[in-house]
Amino acid sequence: MRALGRLLVLVGAPVAAVSGATPASAAEVTRVASSFEEENRFDIHLGLAYSFNYKSAAILREWNSGAVGDDENRLVKDLIYRQKRHLLTPSIEIGLWHDLSVYMALPVILSDQRSYEFDQRADDCVYGDQVPPEPEATCVNKNNSTAVRDGIIPRDGFDASTNGAPFDQFTGPGTELIFQGPTRRGIDQFWVGLKYGILNQNKRAHMPNWIIGAEGRFGVGRPMTFTRDIQENDPAGNHRVGRRIHEVGLWTALSRRHRFLDPYFTAFWRQSIRGGNSQFQDFSRFGAQSEKQPQSTAGMTFGTEVVPWERKAKQLKVAILLEGSAVLHYGGRGYSEIWELLADSPAMVGANDPTQASQCNAAAAIAESRTNPGDPSYVQAGGTSCAAFNGITDLQDYGTFGFNGGLNLTLGPYARLALGVNVQTDTRHFLTFTNRGSAKGGADDDRVEAGTSEVNPLRRDVVDNVGRRFVIDDVVDLYGYARFMLTF
Repeated sequence: MRALGRLLVLVGAPVAAVSGATPASAAEVTRVASSFEEENRFDIHLGLAYSFNYKSAAILREWNSGAVGDDENRLVKDLIYRQKRHLLTPSIEIGLWHDLSVYMALPVILSDQRSYEFDQRADDCVYGDQVPPEPEATCVNKNNSTAVRDGIIPRDGFDASTNGAPFDQFTGPGTELIFQGPTRRGIDQFWVGLKYGILNQNKRAHMPNWIIGAEGRFGVGRPMTFTRDIQENDPAGNHRVGRRIHEVGLWTALSRRHRFLDPYFTAFWRQSIRGGNSQFQDFSRFGAQSEKQPQSTAGMTFGTEVVPWERKAKQLKVAILLEGSAVLHYGGRGYSEIWELLADSPAMVGANDPTQASQCNAAAAIAESRTNPGDPSYVQAGGTSCAAFNGITDLQDYGTFGFNGGLNLTLGPYARLALGVNVQTDTRHFLTFTNRGSAKGGADDDRVEAGTSEVNPLRRDVVDNVGRRFVIDDVVDLYGYARFMLTF
């Protein structure tokens, strides 16, 4: 039987990476399981992939003093974000006809945890007591952090991984770690797709290998949520990983082997749709909500397999993989890198119905939360129109660029092994980007009028006002992966 192609490793990598089998002349991204051919009656491929993801980034904050004549918005340091994730992905691909196959994969998140530290990366830290940090300050602590100043993070931090008092874990004046998220695990999406080999270099030597495919990624896990009310009972939502996002899209892959080089190109597009019972709320009946759906994606990769050694008769091959990628995230909302900080933060309390905003006393809610930290009754203390915030925000469009390097080893007719490292970074972008709303239809078509349905119900001025928005930068997203494949 023909050899199994590589299994998709990364959640969000191009779907063309889930591949099937053709003889050794094809790059992994253009392999497809093929059945009912003269010398190959049936193909089925089983794969198992493991990846470890480490991500770090700088969380910055816009700042404007508000003084008369100060029109400059500048970015100041605040936090360092870190995330560690272990992922196991079983997959199966079945040949349906000549160069036609169906494939499925179920990524299982074994562990996922996020933490936040004050930005103290400078070699010689200089602090200040001003918020934001004074011009000469090079590091951040409790006294000059904008997130602490605005009450988004409690002054003594929060530790969702402890069974004790989560609000009393970072009391030291020089503490670096200030917020520890819970450990999450479970299933987010189930992937299923269909792919077809339009052209096959092995059958027509003068032609390239060309694959087209359609894929659906369906949110099957229950939605993850976050609450700070964990002292008596740690809710299940704090440990889920589901986003309840469905994605449907198309992809293509093209390659052509020439001696020891096998260059290739892939491209994909996926439209995101919020699923039922998701946290992507729709309050457009109350106000001018501009975004309801999650961000969609489109991207491409350019790469090559370099084959320094091969024994075609025994189906043995060593291929060095070199690949660059670019992905655009556009047009929607999402669980950002700071969503756990914002979720259930008293500073984010507000009215989901803008016409009832005057009946929500946010200051009273914040005062109650300081008196009784972790008690969810702080929301009611602000009034019946108040609501807690779930952490999901409108995101600015941004790009992700990456490099993937590894080894693809063909271990005979029935087994394959792939090892590699993928390094990615995101362009700088706003994590809190909700607009004011729409001024059309009111008394003044040039200004959104407060307390009316012109206001965007998802907006929270504490993080969405110009001069208060959060920004992410210096993103390092590192994946180490291993894949083993069997063909039958």
